[in-house]
Amino acid sequence: MHLTNEIFTASAEAVRAGGSHLFWADNITESLRKSLEEIGQSAPILVHAGSNGLELAAGAARLAVLTELDRPVLARMVEDADAVGLGLLYLADNAHRELDDAMRFKALQYFAPLMDAETLERDILPRLGVRPKSKDARSLMDWLKMPAEWQALLGRGFLPLAAGTILGRMSDADRDAVLPLFSAMSWSRSNAVNLLTWLFETGQMAGCPVAEVMARAGMDDILGQGLSPKDAIARLCAAARQVRYPELTRLRGRFDAAARTVTGGTSWKLVQPDSFETDGAELSVRIADRGRLARAIEELRAMADSPAWEAVFNPGGNDE
Repeated sequence: MHLTNEIFTASAEAVRAGGSHLFWADNITESLRKSLEEIGQSAPILVHAGSNGLELAAGAARLAVLTELDRPVLARMVEDADAVGLGLLYLADNAHRELDDAMRFKALQYFAPLMDAETLERDILPRLGVRPKSKDARSLMDWLKMPAEWQALLGRGFLPLAAGTILGRMSDADRDAVLPLFSAMSWSRSNAVNLLTWLFETGQMAGCPVAEVMARAGMDDILGQGLSPKDAIARLCAAARQVRYPELTRLRGRFDAAARTVTGGTSWKLVQPDSFETDGAELSVRIADRGRLARAIEELRAMADSPAWEAVFNPGGNDE
């Protein structure tokens, strides 16, 4: 494969842009649109000769915008291009882009059928900013073995790369049970990994399927409440944490209620800093000047008389 030196003009409609090697072709930035509209095309698209005419090798966003503007395109011909070469050329043309895990996985999905795993890890991962044999490299390669519906969620950015570790430990039935939790919402790394870990560990300890754990936690009801994604994820995580750590959740709830009673109407913050592994609590306030310091001292004196301190110091209640 090589690029010719000649740059020529072609009709935008004459270039077909359906190749599977265009794995990041759905991202058109407003800055690119504005630049092409006001200044014009400064870099040619790359094309190769297909069975039905010119086919796009790289430059999908430029071609899409110029098609919308009904303008011709500047193009440069690629000769002797095979599937691997087109993918590598597309990576090179997009080397300026910041990649996330979803983009990296889309690229791997393209190359995976074209080469063995060793070559994929050695030659392709470094071009995606991933060091071979690293934790991220292992995670990406493991995702290639996941069912297609889960790969699609990672590719859409709904799941973080790190979720693959715990998903890989689950049975097919357990993965099927948690799939609805991720099929319509984008999850952060910590929320996704924590929720999956809590559900899986609870099922392992109880000797029951994850679906049963989810039913006990009321997760189907949460999904059916029509909540915003942010609120739904927060409630799902809280439900999973409660079913995994019921006693810790009870202590946390009683402590937080008491802390709100003690500090209500003040600028003080009261927390239990070490998950109730030790007694006591942590009380803090931010001070900006002497006047604020004086008010904080008065608040502290008033707080000292609150009967809710008993629950702060003994959140377990009389059963401890």
